[in-house]
Amino acid sequence: MTSVSETSPSGWIRAQNAPLWDAMQAHRFVIDIEHDRLPMDVLRRYFVFEHAFVETAVLIFAHALLKAPGFAQQRRLIATLSALAEAQLVWFEACFAALDIDGGKPVLPQAVETFASGMLSIAAEGSYVDIVTIMLAAEWMYATWSVRCNGRPSAEPMLRSWVQLHAEPDFLSGVDWLRAEVDREAAGLDDTGRARIASLFGRALALEIDFHTAAYDAAGPVPKAERLS
Repeated sequence: MTSVSETSPSGWIRAQNAPLWDAMQAHRFVIDIEHDRLPMDVLRRYFVFEHAFVETAVLIFAHALLKAPGFAQQRRLIATLSALAEAQLVWFEACFAALDIDGGKPVLPQAVETFASGMLSIAAEGSYVDIVTIMLAAEWMYATWSVRCNGRPSAEPMLRSWVQLHAEPDFLSGVDWLRAEVDREAAGLDDTGRARIASLFGRALALEIDFHTAAYDAAGPVPKAERLS
């Protein structure tokens, strides 16, 4: 992941959302991972939420594929869709088996449903630049804290693996690609257009904050290992 300059459109967009960005980087979930103290019930619940979001992420990137400005972007997005639909689902199968998580369809809390519907609505109704902007917010946020936490690996194997996935060169190059796309697309926008996508970036971060907070809600879906027989 390349260095950030606030003079680039993507750097400016992130700077406009500094309070939300900082709040997510200092979220209880992130700090608990960094200090290797994330409760197992929170981890299991979080993985249930993330697994449920994979289908939505596929739909978001599918909208981007349909609205992409050229073949180069389409090729990249096809590779992303393949990774989501195949490699990531395989990873979750191994994760659920290792942590004894029920793979059935859970009843999700409102914050998780709102995250999925909010991101998908932007993708369905918005333009290509809208989609790459919200996905940049999500993936840049993940990459930043994951690189930091990867320096202090968790003792829990699946959590350690999850953090590593988001700190590896393949994922980081994806973040760089999204930043380059936002920079290129934003170069053709006027001040109003740039302000609009900066607002979308902030909206995505706010949804992410609520999504991660929901993992601490004991009223959420209960993983298999915690259920009474």
